Amino acid sequence: MLYLICSVCLFSQSTGGIGIRATESRGAVISPVTAAEPKPELSSDRAILSPRDEYSSGGNAKADRGTVGHILHFSDVHLNISTSRNDSESAAIPTVYGKDAPITLLVSALAYAKKVLPKPDMFLFTGDSVVRGNMTEEYLAEVVEKNVKTMAKYYATSDSNKMKDVTTVVGNADTNPGYRMNLTDPTTEENPQIALIAGTWQDSLSKADLDLFKRRGYLAYALDDTLTVLTLNTLPYSPSHEPNTSDVLDPFGQFAWLNASLAALQSAGQSCFIVGHIPPVISSFGGSPMWNETYIRTYKKIVGQYSGIIKAQLFGHVHSIEFRLPLSCSLGAQFQRAGVLGDDAIEDKADLVPLFMTGAISPIFSSNPAFMVWDYDVTTHDLLDFTVHGGNISSTSGTVDWQPLFKASQEYGVSTLKASEIVNFVKRAETDAKLLEEYYFNSKAQSRLQSDCQDATCQAEWLCSLYWFSTVRDYDACVAFTTASKSNTTTSTTSTIQ
Repeated sequence: MLYLICSVCLFSQSTGGIGIRATESRGAVISPVTAAEPKPELSSDRAILSPRDEYSSGGNAKADRGTVGHILHFSDVHLNISTSRNDSESAAIPTVYGKDAPITLLVSALAYAKKVLPKPDMFLFTGDSVVRGNMTEEYLAEVVEKNVKTMAKYYATSDSNKMKDVTTVVGNADTNPGYRMNLTDPTTEENPQIALIAGTWQDSLSKADLDLFKRRGYLAYALDDTLTVLTLNTLPYSPSHEPNTSDVLDPFGQFAWLNASLAALQSAGQSCFIVGHIPPVISSFGGSPMWNETYIRTYKKIVGQYSGIIKAQLFGHVHSIEFRLPLSCSLGAQFQRAGVLGDDAIEDKADLVPLFMTGAISPIFSSNPAFMVWDYDVTTHDLLDFTVHGGNISSTSGTVDWQPLFKASQEYGVSTLKASEIVNFVKRAETDAKLLEEYYFNSKAQSRLQSDCQDATCQAEWLCSLYWFSTVRDYDACVAFTTASKSNTTTSTTSTIQ
């Protein structure tokens, strides 16, 4: 069924909830366009921006953007240390494609990042600290601690600066075995899988927040007086979650907490960033759901009510630099005429904000090691731009040539990361195979091992992956429709996005 999401039409929306009882959340910490220029090559010097610098693109200040803040975003390190936990043995593990990240790769990324952005407004890590494979619980807990505390040597909240580090995001690899997390009652007990690794943050979280984290795996951080970061525990929503609890409507009471927190922030006139590990999307690789579809729809209903205050949705897990855009009304009409419109399409017509996913430090899927720097307006908190930093792994030395790879504003011709600008990019990508191929190449941080995406099926899959579908059926219908359209014409001259 295709769920229409109209990004160009406004609908009356209730802010009173969606039927989930907004129970009191224990300890929810809530504090009160320019024309695209030709894209020049990015140099390291031009990529270095200190916090509160005027935003620049191509070396020209954008005065209308005001003062800019920066988020340094790492994800999916999958740190591989020696099973003996010997530092010398761990340091000898090589950096190679097809394997998870050794400590030397993580340190090189952090050292480079510290030169590029020494004082971001926020350091964000969106989970998956641990190498894949069989391991003891002792080893897993030590790897999580090693990863997080290594990052803290370079970026940690302290009394001497205003930076906030947000690293309490649990990934599917951060439990043993992976994806395993018992559903426990956060009002009465700690969760054993979360409690196992929670000691990592005992010196950086307050006692109250540490207790909350052990019980439920999600928290709220006040980034400043008007901006709060909400972290999500996404493991229970995955189809791979063990034990299978997909029949539970609201694992850990997180949806009720999210709804209540957003309502409180909206009433207080504050903004919000939502961050997590597994994104609520259909995967661009294989078209499988990252969350159970009922959970995707529930999440989208909640955030759709508060799109005016939700300024960013940032996730990891996919080891790929991508976004998801709500469908436009006109594109939905194209599907309707093709006869693939779902019966309850109207239900999902919400003014949703774009969702973004970042790359990984781990090169296990042959992507280049990469991290992102997000630029945002410190007054409105709107996302303005992002820069991807990374590099190919040398086949001889095993080192990474860290450098700024691309900036969204220059690569994609967007002036901000608002939905209206992303719509314009998608409209161009739909009729420009080269631009879509560029997006595909960039998704793996420009890895030299990345395959091409030039045939009609691959192009259709990646075009459809740009949209935030709720179900595999909708995504598959989009791919079939788009593949047929591309196969019937060698060059499309009319965009389906009006």
